[in-house]
Amino acid sequence: MRLDHAPLAFVIYGPPVAMFFKRNYSANQQEVDLAAKLTALNVIDVKVFEFSYLKEGLDPSELLPFVTTVPFGPDEVTRLVEQEKYDYF
Repeated sequence: MRLDHAPLAFVIYGPPVAMFFKRNYSANQQEVDLAAKLTALNVIDVKVFEFSYLKEGLDPSELLPFVTTVPFGPDEVTRLVEQEKYDYF
């Protein structure tokens, strides 16, 4: 399947970022597996806010491999909307 548009970006912040770390995989397996499959198909792009996972005491080396990080979530949302022309909803 090939999409002719950019993937839907999820910029995640706060405690929910923890679901994308290896130590929490078993508790979130169904959602994480779906997110990984959709990322592989270029349907979604999962990004987590670095401050959030550091605040939660999570080690960035434990982040699941399909997830990317952004230094500051609101700046990434602004960048996606203004520079990449994403729709915000």
